[in-house]
This record gives sequence, C-alpha cells and structure tokens, in this order.
Amino acid sequence: MKAVFKNFFLIRLGALLFTLGFSFPTMGEKLEKVSLQLDWKYQFQFAGFIAAKEKGFYKDVGLDVDLIEYKNGTDVFEDVLSQKATYGINKSSIYVRDKKIVPISLLASYFQKSPHVLVTSKEIKSPNDLRGKVIMISKRNLVRSSVAQLFAHFYINPENTTFVDQADSVDALINHQVDAISVYSTNEPFYLEQSNVEFNIIDPDYYGYGSGAGHLFTSPHELEEHPERTKNFIEASNKGWAYALAHQDEIISIIYAKYSLLKSIESLRFEAVATEKLMKTELKSMASLGFVAGAAEKSSVVIGSIKQGTQQKLVKQLKRSLFLDNDQFLSSKHHDAFFSQQQLDYLINKKEITYCATPSWMPMEGIENGQHIGFTGDLFEHFREHLPVPLRLVDTSSWTETLIKAKNRECDLITWATKTPSRLTYFDFSSPYLETPIVMVTRMDTLFVSEIKNVRDKKLGIVKNYAPAEKLRKQVPGINIIEVDSMEEGLALVEKGELFGFIDNSMVMAKLLQRTYHGTLKVSARLDFKSSATVATRNDEPILHDVFEQLVTHIPEPELQAIYNKWVTIQQDPVVDYSVAWKVLVGMLILTLAYFYYYLRLKRLKDKLLLLSITDKLTGLYNRAKLDEVISHEKARLDRYDSVASLILMDLDFFKAVNDNFGHLTGDRVLIEFSNIIKKNVRTTDAVGRWGGEEFLVVCPKIGIKAATELAEKLSAIVRAHSFSGVGHITFSAGVSQFSRNDGVETTLKNADKALYYSKDAGRDKVTRIDQI
Repeated sequence: MKAVFKNFFLIRLGALLFTLGFSFPTMGEKLEKVSLQLDWKYQFQFAGFIAAKEKGFYKDVGLDVDLIEYKNGTDVFEDVLSQKATYGINKSSIYVRDKKIVPISLLASYFQKSPHVLVTSKEIKSPNDLRGKVIMISKRNLVRSSVAQLFAHFYINPENTTFVDQADSVDALINHQVDAISVYSTNEPFYLEQSNVEFNIIDPDYYGYGSGAGHLFTSPHELEEHPERTKNFIEASNKGWAYALAHQDEIISIIYAKYSLLKSIESLRFEAVATEKLMKTELKSMASLGFVAGAAEKSSVVIGSIKQGTQQKLVKQLKRSLFLDNDQFLSSKHHDAFFSQQQLDYLINKKEITYCATPSWMPMEGIENGQHIGFTGDLFEHFREHLPVPLRLVDTSSWTETLIKAKNRECDLITWATKTPSRLTYFDFSSPYLETPIVMVTRMDTLFVSEIKNVRDKKLGIVKNYAPAEKLRKQVPGINIIEVDSMEEGLALVEKGELFGFIDNSMVMAKLLQRTYHGTLKVSARLDFKSSATVATRNDEPILHDVFEQLVTHIPEPELQAIYNKWVTIQQDPVVDYSVAWKVLVGMLILTLAYFYYYLRLKRLKDKLLLLSITDKLTGLYNRAKLDEVISHEKARLDRYDSVASLILMDLDFFKAVNDNFGHLTGDRVLIEFSNIIKKNVRTTDAVGRWGGEEFLVVCPKIGIKAATELAEKLSAIVRAHSFSGVGHITFSAGVSQFSRNDGVETTLKNADKALYYSKDAGRDKVTRIDQI
C-alpha cells in the first residue's frame, strides 16, 4: 500500500513540475559543451542568448551553452580564435590586427544599427566641438570601432583632445568631470534621463560610419570541423531572440533574478524597447517560430540576418580611417556576408566552378600555357577572392570550341559573352561589366565608311559565332558576312584584298594593327552598337547566375578601372603616308597660303569668345551657363537612350571665415586651388563647374548615385588631406542625386541641394545621397 501511494505521489509531483515548466533531460542524453563569450555585462543586450539557454532551445538541439560575461581585458576575438571560447559576440564584424584582416567566420548580426554612440554635455552638438575636450572611452573602443572611425574623420586625437579610460557609470558626465562618454544608446541614456541631465547624442551612423553590432562569430576551424553544431547554435539563438522580444517582461525578470542585479527592472525595460528598435525585427519571423499570434507582415529585417555588402562597406570605412592597410580585402573566408545562404549552400555542394574563355583575344583575354590571362583573367582572379570554391579553367583552342563546350555543359560559364536572342536558349547573362566599341578594319586606301549599310554588298569578315554577326544580319538585311575561324585569319584576308573589311572589338583590333598590320590596315568605320561584356552562365543552374550577378555588380569601380588600364592602355604611333601627304600639300598650298593668316586670326578670336562664354573667370572651370547645357544634354540622353547620370553638388565648409580671416585674395586662391584638385581627380568624362560663390557642381555621365557618392567621398578625402596655401586644411559638404526619367532637371538639382544641406546640418564635411535621407 505504501509503494502504491509513493508511486502515485511521484506521478502527481512529476505532472505538477511539468505544468510549472520544468523539464527533465532524456535518460542517457549527452549534451555538447560549448561557450559564448559576451562583449559586455549581463543585460538585455544579450536577451536572446539568455532566453535560448533558460527556455531550453539550446538543449533541444543537444547543446549545453556557457554564457561568459565580459571582464576587463578580455579580447573576444582572440579568445574565440584560440578556442578558449567556441563562439563570440563583438561590435565589429571584421577582426583587424596590426592593420591586417584576420579571418573569422561571421554567423549572424542581431543589431542592424549599432547602439555604440557618444553622449555629450548639452553644449557639444557636433564632432567638431569635441576637440580640446575630455572624452571617456575604453582603449578597445579607441581602435576599429565606429566611434574611433568618427574621431579619425574629424581629426580628434590625443594631440588635441584628452582621453580617459572608461568607467562603469555615467557619473563623470553628470558631475562635469568629462565632456563626453562612449556608451550604448540602449543603456546609459536611461540613467541620464533619470538624473534629469541635459545631454546630446553623437551617432557615428549619422556621419557615415554606421555599422551593425551584436555580431555572432566563430573561428574558421569551428565552422569547418563542426558545421552542424554551429548551424544548431545559430538557429537556437535566433529562436531565443524571437522569444525574448515577444516575452520581454519574462526575460527581464530572468536577467534580473538570475544573471545580474546591477540594473533595475526599469532600466532593463528601457533597454528592451531600445534594443527592439535597433534590431528592426521582422514580426512574421517570430510568428513562424510560434511566439506571436497573427503578427502583421510588416517591418524589414529577419532576426540575425547579415546584410550583403555591409562588410565591404566596413572595409572602406576602416581604410578611410587608416585603421586598415589599403592592400587588405575580404578573402573567401568572409564570404558569409557576401552571398546569401541559398547561394552558399549551392556553391559548397557544387565544389568547383568550371569556365571557358576566348583563347586568343588579347588584351581582353587569352589562354597561355593553360593559364587565363588578359583583362578577364585579372577580373576572375578578383572573383576568386570572394568565392568559397575553386574556379577551374577549361582549355579551348577557339571561340567556337568555347561556345560548344559551354552549350554542352562542359564548362559552367563563359567569361566574356554578349547577350543575343539565340544564346538565351543556353545561357543566363549577368549585368554588363564593360562596354567596348565595335569597329571595321579595311586597307589603307579605303575611304572612311559612314554607315555599314553602304557596304552591305561587300565581303565583310567576322569570327564564326561572334555576336556582332547576329546583330548586323538583323539590322542590315542582305549584308554579306563571311565567317572566319579567327581574327588573325580575317585581317590577313583583308590585307590580301579577299575581304573588304573585318569587324570586331576595337580594343583587340587596335593591338593587332599596331603589332602586325602597321601601315597596311586602318579602322574605317565605327558601328552604332557596342560589345557589352557579361558573364554567361548555364541557364539550367539559375543560382549560378545569381552568384555572378552578385560578383559583377559589387566589383569596386576603381578596381575594375585599374584592371582595364593595365591591359588596354595603347601606345599609338602616328602613321603618315608621305606620298599622299605631299600630293595633298601641293594641291592645297596655294589656296591655304592666301587664307591662312585670316583663318588663324578668326579662329583665335572664335576660340577665345567660346572659352569666355562657357568658363568661370576665376577658376577656369565651366560656368553656370555651360553647366546648364551639360545637365540638359544628360537629361535628353537619359530620356532617349535610358542611360544613367548623377550630380554632385559641393559647398566649401566655413568659407566665409576664410575670407574674413585671411582676405578675399587668399579666398580666391583657395577657390582656384580647390578647383584644380577637383578637376584633376574626376573622370575625363565628368563636367566640373562653379555653380556660384563657393559652390561647385560635378556632372557624372554613365554612373548611378552609388558610384557618384563614392567619387564624392574620394574627393572629400583628397581635399581634407590637402593643405591649402596660407589657410591650411579645409573641407566641403556634398549632396548627390541621380537623374530620373520621371523627374525634370529642376527636381534633380533640388534633390542634390537638399542632400547638400542635409550634410551641412549634420555637421559638415559629409557626403549625403538623396535616397538616404
């Protein structure tokens, strides 16, 4: 009877404990022991991981997780790389040591916007006001952090500012012992508000040094050796964050009762609200995990998602702030932030990517001793840095063989191919990464051909299966195209007179004309379409297209230009047929001498008047009237050809002070010096002019707002580093806008002006693009 009662009691006790939320480990279940090194003290900043541990989400995937609180002197990156901790949390998604990138494996990012900011006394309103003040910040945050980058940008350093080590409270600011403190916006502002202290917040994100935070990472060794364990840890952590945000009061109580009594319930609640805003969590992701009933499908970011391109942006910021050497780039070990999870899974399963190239088409590309060389050879070397799998060249002996092997799926892609209707049967095509003119070469005694249709009946050679043949047959009915096996064969037939002309890429043609056909062949026509270079991928694997679209669209323009300049710079020697020149000279000499004096005189006057009409007298740049003409021209080209163009409107910061302090003559010299710097460092196709006073405008054809912003930031860095005669260092603010088919010129200018004034209101020395306001 006692045994029966005992068993009944145990059953009821077990049911009661289950009802209260207790769980019992499965008999014989063995949990894997792992650890997570936090980068600060226990608080709501780590609520997701605490929830995952306390609610059993880690245990559900077979993990026993030790959450390690931060202690002074802890180096989270080094602890994880040395395997002292399995996983780590850090403000930065990139580890930099001695200005070099140290490989880590980024797993998730929980704060889409970093909470790391400066709180300052009420009279400090911009970074420029910090010079000469006392700033409290930890030594680790004076290196690599977004706040440190902000200091570097505004020349705030130990030579002009006093830095003191971080304390655990904001009492020093309240008691006026310091002027600014490095804090988390989710935390310390609560205490300042409770103390009725007036303060300002300087956010690095506002000045272009934004980054995420709460980056979960591990060592490359852990990811390689334990991929399933890592995957389980991420999924359980994400589930923990979803639960914590849906049950904030419950998790706040757990943190307060079990992890730390340092923060009050009210301060933890303040932190929870601020944390949710910074995470910008997508409610439907929580609904899918079962924690939010009927959650609206709004908001923007999935828990833990890593925004593509953010690490590339951070690399640029670190280089700009001189925390990272210029020769440092993200390697394939950082590909997690470059490709989506679906793309990564595809690439890992594929193991390698095979590709074909044109074997003899220099300087654009070629195959030499089994090696891919030329422009695309270097381009694909750049792609290799981002791919987690090898790229293997499939050797071919001709373009036709390249095309056949690609159609037969013996190679996954072609490095350089032009999109045509017939090729869509086999391939998907990336966005163009380069456009080059198509020309026709004839013998030297042939007159210039204004239109190809005028010689449609003559024999015109093109390499077999080249895209221009398909376009020309469609554009010029009845054209007499003769297909040849190679460019060398086609040019030889033109030289012999068996072909009237040969059609191909201008850059490749120029190389051969200089080397082999100097003085016998010439370019006689330029076709009205260009060769658009794309990566052609097999269309039965659409994710491969997505991968190379990502690679092509994210190659930095300066790097692409540098590769192009390396291979396509052409030294042209003048070719003069002296017999023809003599005959022409004798025939024209008498008439020329009679009018020569008057012609030169009129020409000088005309050129001078034209220059005066379009030039700003002081700086020598285009004036307002000429800029209006250029802007109207770019808008018309956009409307007709659907091209792209952008505007950069710049205003010298505090220029009135230059005139007031140094005089107008010095101010004029500064304007001239500034104009020379800008003109020297823009593209030759860009139009630079003085918009009025100390305002300058750059019209940027054929680039969108992103590339124009990068150009403006480059100019800003060059100007900032330059010492102006008699004045020293000055800066400028800029606004960037892009032409639109739907908007008029006036709207585009107003957008640039609006973005400029946003930069000025934000403290100056800043570049703002209109679509970021």
